[in-house]
Amino acid sequence: MILLTTLNSQYVHTALALYTLQAYCRKDFPDLQVLEFNINQSLDWILGEIYRQQPRILGISTNIWNITAALELVDRVKKVRPETVVILGGPEATADYAAILMRPGAPDYIVLGEGEATLHELLLNLEAGQTDLTHVAGLAWRQGGKVQRTPDRPPLDLAAVPFPYPDLAAFRHRILYYEASRGCPFRCSYCLSGWEKTNLRTLPLDRVKSDLQRFMTAGVRTVKLIDRTFNVDRARAAAILEFLLAQGGETEFHFELVGELLDEELIRLLKAAPPGRFRVEIGVQSTCAEALKAVRRYHNLPALQANCLALTAREEGLDQPRPLVHLDLIAGLPYEDLTTFGRSFDWTFRLRPDELQLGFLKLLKGSPLRTQAAEYGYAFTTSPPYEILRNKWLSYADLLVLKGVEEMVELFFNSRRFRYTLAHLFRDETLSPWAFFTALARFCRAHGLSGQARKPVALYNGLWRFLTSEFPPGGGPKPWPEEHLRALLTFDYYLSSTGGEAPGWLTPQATELREAVKKRLKDPGQKLVPLPPAHSASDVRRRMLVFHFGLDPETGEEGCCPVLIYRPAQGRPVWFRLPPALLAGGAVPAQAVRPPGGENHG
Repeated sequence: MILLTTLNSQYVHTALALYTLQAYCRKDFPDLQVLEFNINQSLDWILGEIYRQQPRILGISTNIWNITAALELVDRVKKVRPETVVILGGPEATADYAAILMRPGAPDYIVLGEGEATLHELLLNLEAGQTDLTHVAGLAWRQGGKVQRTPDRPPLDLAAVPFPYPDLAAFRHRILYYEASRGCPFRCSYCLSGWEKTNLRTLPLDRVKSDLQRFMTAGVRTVKLIDRTFNVDRARAAAILEFLLAQGGETEFHFELVGELLDEELIRLLKAAPPGRFRVEIGVQSTCAEALKAVRRYHNLPALQANCLALTAREEGLDQPRPLVHLDLIAGLPYEDLTTFGRSFDWTFRLRPDELQLGFLKLLKGSPLRTQAAEYGYAFTTSPPYEILRNKWLSYADLLVLKGVEEMVELFFNSRRFRYTLAHLFRDETLSPWAFFTALARFCRAHGLSGQARKPVALYNGLWRFLTSEFPPGGGPKPWPEEHLRALLTFDYYLSSTGGEAPGWLTPQATELREAVKKRLKDPGQKLVPLPPAHSASDVRRRMLVFHFGLDPETGEEGCCPVLIYRPAQGRPVWFRLPPALLAGGAVPAQAVRPPGGENHG
């Protein structure tokens, strides 16, 4: 048999490259199989599973997260089954093909760049017993102690690649990747696109719609389009979004967008989707003009800011439906020091994303920036992922500050456990997010809350202590009333479904108000709370928490705000505002009932 394999970064991920290769070669090689592993599994076990398949040809896809393990696996395969022909492909193998082929225990062949046609032609030649492979474009191998390399292969017509996945039922609960276009019109020097010479190619629009429909019909949970610039053709992007909006199902679609190229129509379509349907990722990377110029990064910051704010705006509060927005920053670009990065961080945070990724520059093999490493004073890890350790503008001590901020953003912001508290703190933009998270990182490091896994309750206790005793630094006046902080953290705590013993500083339930609500919920005609689907009033009574807060946790408006939080045995908590008239024991007319706060996704 012919076996294609790889080591994914997580079990939930799928290897699109393998299934694309299988689909392209399936007609001539029906015995070609795909077997996926992940980097958390033992190489001994992986080797045994491959050995049991007894493949005559083994192909392995490589990337920065698996190249080290993949090369070790090749060495072991050649030792226990020397008759197996081993082929490597992927970005890491392509970028370093000569050094890999000269290693002991090297693969027999390396497919360079785009692999479908090269692998297909190579397999045809191997099966026919051909030994002269100099006519196979896009291939490298070792012969007589020297590395042989054929010319690059012309770009492939994507329409020639069939739908990649053979049986979607097996992938319903994993993340599936899909490619509606290949290549990138931009040439950012930190990216592998910086050296690619091929133009952007797209699948026919009707084919894309048909493929996406297959995912929805199969009930696939998440589909990530790996197109590097999904909206570079705005009309095409709009047509795809309109098609998805017209379909049913619950499949989530993830798009990588160029924020500057969004327009009113695309923003309208993205915001028209029901909750959980669209997720978008936009690379800001930096706001430092010198840094962006040095890495050839296209940017129009005013357009990016306006478009992101239009995309993230919720006119009616935090729970108004809109796509989940993920923004990226890169620390370590040339000419950006800690001060300028802090400004980039504040600017990006104030675009109100749902998630903010503080990533660190990686000097990828084959990227133009790696060839400029000496010019910019870069030191970076020898082993993958080749991450920056310092440059002319950032010392390693500076990077430790950035690492601390990255951890705080992940624990307290991206986790969405503190969604309402943080939204209130940063509501009027007088507080610098950079100053806040750097101070929080120092506090957590000093009190043992960083660098290791902690139970969520420890994070709530830590943030409460930080906000009430350690911030702002120097013991200045608090920019917010302590009781408002208590209410918001209480609200976030119970919406996050955090288990264990609740902290003693939380706002206690309003006992009399709770009894009044229970009484109203016993009325068969109650209009106090719109009951969640499939949940009864009796279940809400058993599993509800009732509070009287001094501010609306969603709008930040100060004043009387009774709140009910329903925590079902299964599923996410839901919260509702209650009519203030309940506090006085008065009648509650139907028109006085405010709309529900909706689901919290923290």
